[in-house]
Amino acid sequence: MALRRSLTLVGLLLLALPAGAADVGTLWRLRDGAGTVYLAGSLHQLRRDRAALPPSYGQAYGEAERLVMELDMDAISPDSLAGELMGRAIDPQGRSLRDTLTAASWRALQPRLADLGLPEAAIDHFEPWAVALLLASTEFLQRGYSPDSGVEGQLQARAAADRKPIDGLETPAQQLELLDGLPRADQLELVEVTLKELDGLGPRLDALEGAWRAGDLSRLDALLLGDYRQRPDLYQRLVVRRNAAWVARVKEFLRRPDDTLVVVGLMHLLGEQGLIALLRKQGLKPERFVSGAWRPDP
Repeated sequence: MALRRSLTLVGLLLLALPAGAADVGTLWRLRDGAGTVYLAGSLHQLRRDRAALPPSYGQAYGEAERLVMELDMDAISPDSLAGELMGRAIDPQGRSLRDTLTAASWRALQPRLADLGLPEAAIDHFEPWAVALLLASTEFLQRGYSPDSGVEGQLQARAAADRKPIDGLETPAQQLELLDGLPRADQLELVEVTLKELDGLGPRLDALEGAWRAGDLSRLDALLLGDYRQRPDLYQRLVVRRNAAWVARVKEFLRRPDDTLVVVGLMHLLGEQGLIALLRKQGLKPERFVSGAWRPDP
């Protein structure tokens, strides 16, 4: 979802790895009870000209009888989602974005608005998180990235064609509330960080995709979680609390007689408070797909 895509800008660093050099991906398997759960890390958008998924993802999809993502977009009306997004995007207190952003950030924002054909007045009373989302989403599209080409977009299309059940871990309202409920200071910081990182976004996205395809967990941790760990309140709200809520859902899937492929943003699977680590603390034994085989993940 676009909400998640805008947040990836916060933590990206530079280190380009050649895409496809070792197409491993980030995929784990859990077996405990009646069913098997596959946990796949997602890039929510991929470039259309290099959107092929790691082969292991196709294998896991073929084994699973159902697909679970952060959101089941197939069950969401685009019109209702757009209406809810716009309803939340306008600041209910009528505060001026120009008056609350730093002068440097407001100046940096102007050419971006001009490129979009938007006058200042059109966004002056937007919530800051909505402006950051608008900037990031536009930049992704201009660089040839598409939600349909992302991991979820591709797997969702396959599941719909195969009539495979699709479910979501959260609702659109819950994801919107993640940003809309942020303190004003955090939202303003999100705008400022987004503006700073847009110019160098291309190499950063290449670095992220390369590390994902290579299955380089330590590099992904640095790319995605480095900045978040410097913002513990933001990290707790946007990542850790959601991971904790999803543990129970994954354990439910393990009790089902069918197998489930769960696809979530990469950052949710990484680190000591990531979903894999939390499931391990529950006594489960995740296996990771590496070098063509499932291997214990210490």
